[in-house]
Amino acid sequence: MQAAEEAVRSDELVFQHDARKHEAQWEISLLTSLDRAIDNGEVWVAYQPKLDLVSNRITGAEALVRWTHPERGPIGPDKFIRIAEEFHRIERITRFVLNDAVRAAVELEREGYEMTMSVNIAAQLLRNPALPGMIAEILAAHGLSPNRLILEITETDRLDRSSKTFQMLQRLVQSGLRLSIDDFGTGNATIDYLRYLPASEVKIDKSFISTMDSSEADLRLVQSIIEMAHSLDRVVVAEGVETLKNLEALTRLGCDLVQGYHISRPVPYRDF
Repeated sequence: MQAAEEAVRSDELVFQHDARKHEAQWEISLLTSLDRAIDNGEVWVAYQPKLDLVSNRITGAEALVRWTHPERGPIGPDKFIRIAEEFHRIERITRFVLNDAVRAAVELEREGYEMTMSVNIAAQLLRNPALPGMIAEILAAHGLSPNRLILEITETDRLDRSSKTFQMLQRLVQSGLRLSIDDFGTGNATIDYLRYLPASEVKIDKSFISTMDSSEADLRLVQSIIEMAHSLDRVVVAEGVETLKNLEALTRLGCDLVQGYHISRPVPYRDF
């Protein structure tokens, strides 16, 4: 459509649309409008419930950033988070999400619901010495206990006990915060993480959950992850649970918590 419109404007019979050039222009435009979008409410936080399979109650939520652009509509987090990380805007977005998530947790507590709140922390921020102070400041401002906040750690450098990332994670845990190994089973999030990360929670990646119904190998793999994590006193969360069959299988396997479209999509706080 864009190629056709440009052809009409330039009175061309044939026009080749260079998607890469236009995408690069869009990314620059996206970056320049990101700060403004946070200020004017285009960027907001959705909450996806975490269901406890033992009590059959919602006992937590994951806070997920969303951007509804006035012209382009919803912009996928995979798009703008990558740009935010690349151009050093991720701290601002994380502060915004943390503040909203902690405020929501306190509001839920006033309503009589004691829940954990999970927030994703980019690997880039784990190398920022100001991170513990930023989190402590937000917790103090709203009056939330640190052990109610779970920091979900995704791809980081290969860990060893002497790395700055590992030392940062130790500091965060010592301050009373809880860590979760996100996307377990993919990328760097493998058994090494269980050895080194002082995490209390393991989240099984949705790519394994979605194929449990059709793949006996993936079902056994999920079972092994649950048993291994439990033997190390980790809580296990399965993400991407989209069918009743998934839910029933995970209940049989002894999984602790689940989240996914079968329970609820990520929704605005009031809908949550």
